[in-house]
Amino acid sequence: MTVSLLFVSLSLFICHPRSSATNIVIIGITQTGPCSCNAEFKNGSHDHVYDISSTPWKKFAFPMDNGVWYYSPCQAYDVPNDKDGNCTAVGVCLEKGGKFYNYGKASSATWGISLNVSQPMIRYSGIDGNATVTLYCDLKDETFTGVVINGSARFTLSSKCSCPDLCTAALAAPHSVSPLSGGSIVLIIFFSLVFVYVVGGLLFLRFSRGATGLEMIPNYHFWISLPGLIKDGVMFLLNGCATHANYEKI
Repeated sequence: MTVSLLFVSLSLFICHPRSSATNIVIIGITQTGPCSCNAEFKNGSHDHVYDISSTPWKKFAFPMDNGVWYYSPCQAYDVPNDKDGNCTAVGVCLEKGGKFYNYGKASSATWGISLNVSQPMIRYSGIDGNATVTLYCDLKDETFTGVVINGSARFTLSSKCSCPDLCTAALAAPHSVSPLSGGSIVLIIFFSLVFVYVVGGLLFLRFSRGATGLEMIPNYHFWISLPGLIKDGVMFLLNGCATHANYEKI
């Protein structure tokens, strides 16, 4: 099979009249995963998150150029009916004339800046060609369309998750510490109080009352008697909460 190499541009523009990102110009990109990046804007602001992992087009088929283009933004996709396995674990694939052409493994995704619109762009490298995806920010509509220009396929993906800082859940792990659980917070508070109780009690008894040795332990007599109190409580429960006090008759 002779396959001509085709460099495909799947353009997903952000400059939409209804978008809040119309005037945004990106001057720096730091990739944080196959589906996300941090961006620096020309206005000086930075650490803006782009994350398309929540887009509804995990596995999308779009008929175009006498074939069908398959695009999976964030998940490795095995295209159906591909007996040769050429489009296994792909991000971008073309099915045409009963043949399947690999235009980018999902794992090959790298983020950069689209030169024509200065917006986030994802590059894919495949066996039969390369692909680029430029994001298109739209707060209201969610659409996926495309055109073919001079043999180059350009898709438009409209989604709020193509806008900066609107879909950031999948990006939390690489950039921030996971929030503490309720149990962890309780333990931190408990041991902090224990530390204050012990150290504060030692210092108070030592310098305020001149205690020495074991007498410096806060509530020393209570802690010494605690094992016996626990034993009495356990025995009380084992005896069915019954008391065995003996009284002399008068």
